[in-house]
Amino acid sequence: MMIKLTKLAVAIVVAALTLTACGSGETFPMASAEGLAKIRELVAEHVDTSKYKIYEVEWREDNRDRQLENILTYIDVYYIDADNNNYHLAFQLTNGKFETDGPEQNDRRTNSYACSTPLNLDAIDFDYIQKIGEAADALVMSDEEGKNLTLKSAGMFRFRVWPVSLSDVDRWNRSEEFRAESEELMVQFELNYVDESESPEYQGRFTVTNYYTVAFTADAAGEVAIDD
Repeated sequence: MMIKLTKLAVAIVVAALTLTACGSGETFPMASAEGLAKIRELVAEHVDTSKYKIYEVEWREDNRDRQLENILTYIDVYYIDADNNNYHLAFQLTNGKFETDGPEQNDRRTNSYACSTPLNLDAIDFDYIQKIGEAADALVMSDEEGKNLTLKSAGMFRFRVWPVSLSDVDRWNRSEEFRAESEELMVQFELNYVDESESPEYQGRFTVTNYYTVAFTADAAGEVAIDD
């Protein structure tokens, strides 16, 4: 096995945080029970699941001054209505609170509300997130490329049940196998690492640190694989 490392650089003062540290206020770790509860709360407040079907939820850490600090900062929600309209709802942590400008409606109707299986956000629990995170880190540590790496943050989690496109409705009606496939949960996530053998560079008050992103996939049972 060879892990695929994406090398990037960040010019910040890096604070070492564990993936599951406790949060305070509306600052939550990326992989935490508190953060997941906040995501559920925000989605429930803004998306009426009796009228809409959510098919994707993604959350990401700060990509600016507090990158690699493992702070939940961005949340994206994608869903469709009974008229097959697509929506995107985005939240951003601003001055300590999550804010949104409301949903944006896509001009194109591409997915079938009637045939699509909604993503059940309540079924995503912290134990599952912790399980896949630990399994992913173990994969990295078992690889020759990962021996000098130290886990710094979770960069992204994406949970999705692919909506059935309008062009595939006939296939969905004909094929039991395709209907089953369209109900499957797909999980993608990224973990960020630093190489302890590399020396950081100093530019004034900033520390320029190289970090490495590893992408993973997981299934509903929690089996993890490195995403090629």
